[in-house]
Amino acid sequence: MNNYDQLKETVQKIKDSLSIVDVISSYISVKKAGRNYSALCPFHPEDTPSFYVFAETNTYHCFGCGAHGDAINFVKEYEKVSYVQAVKKLAAQSGIQIELEERPEIPELRLNREVAVAYSDTLMNLPDSSEIWKYLKNRSIDRQAAKEFELGFSTGKEVMQVINKSDFKVELAIRNGLYNQNREFFNNRLIIPIRDNNGDLSGFSARSIDGSSPKYLNTPETQYFKKGKILYLYHKTKNYIKQNDFAIIVEGYFDAISMYRAGFKNVAAVLGSVLTKEHAFELMKSTNKIITMFDSDEAGRKATLSSIDNLCAKGFQIAVAKYDEKDPDELVRSNQNKYIAELLKKSYKFHEYIPHAYVSRYDIQNDFGLEEYLKEMSVWYKKFTESKRFEILDTFISTIAQITKKRDEIIEEIIKSKIQTLNFKADSIIQNQQKHQNLEKEIRYDFDRSIIYLWLKYDDYKEKLNELDSGAIDEGPAKEFLRFVNEGKNITQILENGSVQLCEMISQIYLIDSFFEPGKIYDALKMTFERKTFQKHIDSLKNKLKGTVDEEERAKIALEIINCISKQKSLGGK
Repeated sequence: MNNYDQLKETVQKIKDSLSIVDVISSYISVKKAGRNYSALCPFHPEDTPSFYVFAETNTYHCFGCGAHGDAINFVKEYEKVSYVQAVKKLAAQSGIQIELEERPEIPELRLNREVAVAYSDTLMNLPDSSEIWKYLKNRSIDRQAAKEFELGFSTGKEVMQVINKSDFKVELAIRNGLYNQNREFFNNRLIIPIRDNNGDLSGFSARSIDGSSPKYLNTPETQYFKKGKILYLYHKTKNYIKQNDFAIIVEGYFDAISMYRAGFKNVAAVLGSVLTKEHAFELMKSTNKIITMFDSDEAGRKATLSSIDNLCAKGFQIAVAKYDEKDPDELVRSNQNKYIAELLKKSYKFHEYIPHAYVSRYDIQNDFGLEEYLKEMSVWYKKFTESKRFEILDTFISTIAQITKKRDEIIEEIIKSKIQTLNFKADSIIQNQQKHQNLEKEIRYDFDRSIIYLWLKYDDYKEKLNELDSGAIDEGPAKEFLRFVNEGKNITQILENGSVQLCEMISQIYLIDSFFEPGKIYDALKMTFERKTFQKHIDSLKNKLKGTVDEEERAKIALEIINCISKQKSLGGK
């Protein structure tokens, strides 16, 4: 039995030994409801119980927000702890011995955490009359809110104070981007600690309050702080995003804080100016629906279009909120929540937003302006077809037709003709084709990657993959992945429970935008399965041969081995 199976068996013993009703009732009040139990859901606000505990299956389900799972999931989500910590807690309750190693504490992250506390203490010890508190008051941030979001203030002394009373070295502070050229990196700035998507304090952003430039100064990129991957507040809001099944993505830290405090808790902010493919991979674990609320200026428009460009090939449903205020922070401070909720409901679908976003750049009443405008639209049309978003093409064409006051069929004909004449350099086309072909070969001839690629990119192949016999393959990412698939787990659950090797492979494949011929990949995959099945049978026959003394029987087994090897070779095996 391998380590995975041993762990799975032990976890099952823990769940079998505990009543989920007893576990959950130790946290919230539950009442008998027929054969089951009901309660007010602890994961979303409600007045009428929609949260049910099913004693027979040892599971819970909320019909209001969709929260679902077993006792371990409940403890994990309720206490906001890791899966390992939840298992350990319930193992102790059930009296079952289990050895699970927690990730060792990382010095860089521990230093960040202690420095953040020092920044917070500095801020809290400043009087209300100080410039920083006047600034925060104008942002509607009081002391309680500052504590909730871990805000702080730097005087240029906090890092050395932490180092002088601890075992940290200055070299570590330099590596963390906290200290540089004999001085602290942040000085006389409002500090916004940034936790990564798992909740580790990986870096800081510091805002100038005296008009000095730059307005925001971020921790330099480190091993743990990568702006293209981290979404601000996501560690705090991912459960709300799951419950609402959509994420509101904003541009600034205070935009995210304001929206969260106003009750729109399914929010997160980019650290740069655009949603990246890495951000999309993180969000996919919670939802495939996004509403962008970037600033209403030209830079915000460009960020919105770049985000759509990165996400449309990933199958996301993207909408764009339109508003008159400068940014979501100002929107919240100027309007009632009901107005903002309605505004979100009326968000543009991304393929309707794009034609409107380009209108102001061209005089479409002029023939030359209209030609340039339609060339831009043909580029997007090509992107949509390449990413197989065929379901949006009719609406996209209709929106352009309404704007230009021309018939749908005329617009479609013009755009398709322009796609043929789009100016791409010949050498870049050849390079892209070569890169595409090489990548296709890498996928097709890599057993593990081909399985995961088909499952992620093509829904109609998921059922076929379910039918493959995972028993024919050795331990590795593919076997682990198929085991999860056969257990009925979705991609979010696989990423939560999978090995580091499997999760890294899923991440790499997810970021691939190319769509290859799935039939060829699946045919190659089936042949590999057949070869592995033959190999498994050959190995079995060889073992049988070792234990056989009768010469006639040995001859039969040897002949069968030769026949199997011959068939295996016909499939391309060695």
